[in-house]
Amino acid sequence: MLALMKFRDFVWSKNPEELTVSVTRDIKELPLPFHGSVMQDYGAQKRIIKGEGEFCGKRCMDTYQRLADLFAQGESGVLILPGFSPMRAKPVSLSCEAVTRPDMLRYAFTFWEEKENTAAAPTVLFHEQTAVTADGESLWTIARRAHTTVETLLRLNPHIAWPGYLTEGLQVVLP
Repeated sequence: MLALMKFRDFVWSKNPEELTVSVTRDIKELPLPFHGSVMQDYGAQKRIIKGEGEFCGKRCMDTYQRLADLFAQGESGVLILPGFSPMRAKPVSLSCEAVTRPDMLRYAFTFWEEKENTAAAPTVLFHEQTAVTADGESLWTIARRAHTTVETLLRLNPHIAWPGYLTEGLQVVLP
């Protein structure tokens, strides 16, 4: 028997009929002047959890209202889904699809996974800065030279829009 779905202190009396957990990767195609383009993989994004179901019984509207109150608060909490590890999630949307009978209410919801590094900006302690010495140098060559990853450099340098082509004299923060 599958465990029941739970968010914070709200436990579903029966799991939603439809449940979708999706994740995408943030991949961008960056043009390289005079050299075509390069695909940059910025990694997996948050999981998006969507579901639809029914609340049944004489108190179905009260059950929906308790869940709607949690969504209205907008606070993150632990989301437990059948077959998945618990995760921190933020309630995004909740809708009442239709009241089909006096004792039945259809609903739909969306949660977004909240990763640890999403809530706060990265803490930058003392970092050395270096100037890009040649026009057209890329973040990949700097990462290789600094023994770090492009992802780390992008996180520390949000001002860099084109990691495949940097201008001469640009300051790049190193870890």
